[in-house]
Amino acid sequence: MAMEHIKEPAEMLEKFRQYFEGQEALYSARRVLRVRVTNIRHPDLPFPVRDDRATDHIAADIAEIPTPGLPVSLPGFHRSDRPRPAQWNISTNMRLHPHVFPGHWSGGLYGGWSMHFSPELIAGVAQLAAGFPPDQPPSRGYLLIQTYMYSHRLKLRELAKKAKSS
Repeated sequence: MAMEHIKEPAEMLEKFRQYFEGQEALYSARRVLRVRVTNIRHPDLPFPVRDDRATDHIAADIAEIPTPGLPVSLPGFHRSDRPRPAQWNISTNMRLHPHVFPGHWSGGLYGGWSMHFSPELIAGVAQLAAGFPPDQPPSRGYLLIQTYMYSHRLKLRELAKKAKSS
């Protein structure tokens, strides 16, 4: 599926809802969790913006889906002291990052997070994580999952190149 460049806030919001509302994803930001995305909206912002820029922001609620072996994280980012399953909000400024891709949503350059919506990728990561030993450090799991996700992206790029040249 192709990336789309969208300019109108209402169209942006509708595309995000169409692609991601209620969907499962792998959330990655110094840790990896399996999540569900809901309540995609223009947020009430905690900072002042001009009226013509208020709808540039898109937010969503994120809820962790408990998954054996997850979450995993970089050293120093493991959150075992926090309530599980985790829930939080994300937002991004779509004027700065105005592209919509059905299988991927990221916070742009400054957001530091991304979500991957490929059912095959989610199933593969869940299967990989389920085999992690209970005493494995979260950082080892993080490295294994990031490597798996990178390999998956390379495979998809190669398939896209082959399809384009056919």
